[in-house]
Amino acid sequence: MKSIIKYMPAVVLVVFAAVSCEYAKFLDQYPYSQTSPENFYTSAKSMNMALTSCYEVINGHKIPGASYVQRGSYGQGLLYIMNCPSDDMVAATSSSDEGLEMTWGNYNESTRCVRDAWKVMYTGINRCNTILHYIHQIDMPEETRTQYIAEARFLRAFFYYHLAWNFGGVPIVDDFESVGQEARASLKDVYKFILDDLDYAYANLNETGLLQTSSANKYTAAAYIARICNYLASCKANSVGVELLDRQPLNDFSFVDEAAMWKKSKEACADIVEHSPYKLIADYTNLFRETTKAQQYQECLLLAEQPLSGSEGYWPNSFYLPSPTNNAGSPTVYGGRFVPTPRVFYMYSPKDPRRDHNFTGRLSDGKTEVKVDGYTYYNPNPPKSTVIIAGKDGAEDKTIVHPLYDSETQSYLPISGMQMCAGKFRLCNTDELQHSYQQHALSIPLMRLADVYLMYAEALYYADGDETNARIWMNKVLQRACGDDALLFEQLKTYYHRDEFIEELLESRERELVFEFSRKWDLIRYNRLFDSIESLDEEKVAEKWANTELDPDDPDYIDPKYLNYQAGGYMKLGIPTIRQNMSKTDAAHKIWLPISEEQRGVNKNLEQNAGW
Repeated sequence: MKSIIKYMPAVVLVVFAAVSCEYAKFLDQYPYSQTSPENFYTSAKSMNMALTSCYEVINGHKIPGASYVQRGSYGQGLLYIMNCPSDDMVAATSSSDEGLEMTWGNYNESTRCVRDAWKVMYTGINRCNTILHYIHQIDMPEETRTQYIAEARFLRAFFYYHLAWNFGGVPIVDDFESVGQEARASLKDVYKFILDDLDYAYANLNETGLLQTSSANKYTAAAYIARICNYLASCKANSVGVELLDRQPLNDFSFVDEAAMWKKSKEACADIVEHSPYKLIADYTNLFRETTKAQQYQECLLLAEQPLSGSEGYWPNSFYLPSPTNNAGSPTVYGGRFVPTPRVFYMYSPKDPRRDHNFTGRLSDGKTEVKVDGYTYYNPNPPKSTVIIAGKDGAEDKTIVHPLYDSETQSYLPISGMQMCAGKFRLCNTDELQHSYQQHALSIPLMRLADVYLMYAEALYYADGDETNARIWMNKVLQRACGDDALLFEQLKTYYHRDEFIEELLESRERELVFEFSRKWDLIRYNRLFDSIESLDEEKVAEKWANTELDPDDPDYIDPKYLNYQAGGYMKLGIPTIRQNMSKTDAAHKIWLPISEEQRGVNKNLEQNAGW
């Protein structure tokens, strides 16, 4: 969102908090002034401010009106929830922290970000419902009124999508005066409600949102229709959650019409790729820098945004990239507490330009500088070494690049200094922008055209059985990563090829969208989460991604120790921990989060998810 979010009059926030005392209690909201909604909603300007406050729930670091909860938005905790646990990262520290607990699969109903996500999403729903109630008392053209209704309904669907994806069936609240004692609805009813809102938004929104580039439009709604339809169809096809139906029938996917969902997704994606103004920007890396919003707007259908100024910022630095504290040239770092697993690193060809952007080392390990839009970015690179493996029985020597292996000492570099980090999002030179690590303005893509292309490929494959066309759309994403290098594109297309299309598609999605909240989603809907986490060991990684059969008698054999950076550091701790936690836990834990004791205490009609 634009900077209006940071400087919105407190009265707007008050209005949402004071709407309903009982419902406010349910959401843990409290009034901050005596201003009444009836006196506030008198003009289109007030509606603009109200709509902005809805986006604040997505973007904010702290959410006024929800007891200033911090850990349930994309500003903080939702980053952890939407990505973890999965098979592409583990914690780079043994210290206790809710984000680390999420990566290890060790969360519970008391985990702060799990608790807060529920409150934050319902805060957003309440704000949307307030708009939908008061919009009818304002004198404005009917066309304009319809736009406000459509955008509010899109946002309500967006918040419900996050609730349904994480918790399953949840209470449906479509009245801002709710007393907050609704029972959980079935998954069927929740997703019908979501799709009804999205269908309305898609049919009525213009190509530009009411808040211009920062807000949702008809194509944003179409993209989320596709995402939800792909999710429902794949969950049904892969029998997600069937083992839990006798314990919790409300989370049942049997209602899904797979063919209808794939068709609906295909049509929504087709409209976007054929008619929308969005395009794949030339430089993939510029999607993940804080000064490149103009380029992000060309590809991103929705962003979690922060302004370039202000005292509060996001914490994705702790999740993604070790960031300099106050001085970009300083080796002192903050963050970078998560490291990629060996499997995701070796999933990329060393020639793929996305690899060395998405995975990085610390600043003190050496850096390169690049100018983007007049700002200097320091790009710490993974500490890599060339390892030469002597061929056996006359075979040629093999040369591999290892991220954390010192070829001179023939030993692994220590991981304690965070040499290898998940580094997709980049911080700018803090001297130039005059801010610290907590004041940066990383805009996080929530939906971008590359994802639409990949969803379109999936829908074409299942709806029409059209693998040829599906591969064309999938490969457009790879082609962009290769830029103008046609030879590299052909090489990577061959290297990444899988006879089974859906396997290649899921791998393509991970390479393009890694750490962007898609991998866990893909693993769950294809019923692979536990199996993939269980496979996080060196031999299986090497076998799949290093082009060796792991036969010690084979002259081309490569010792797995050269192919992994798990030895001697936190990776050694992290992978067994997540595997152990996921194997011993109830099957329900792999799909649904628990509903907090706090919320069940407020609403006695809330049924806990099975297994918790």
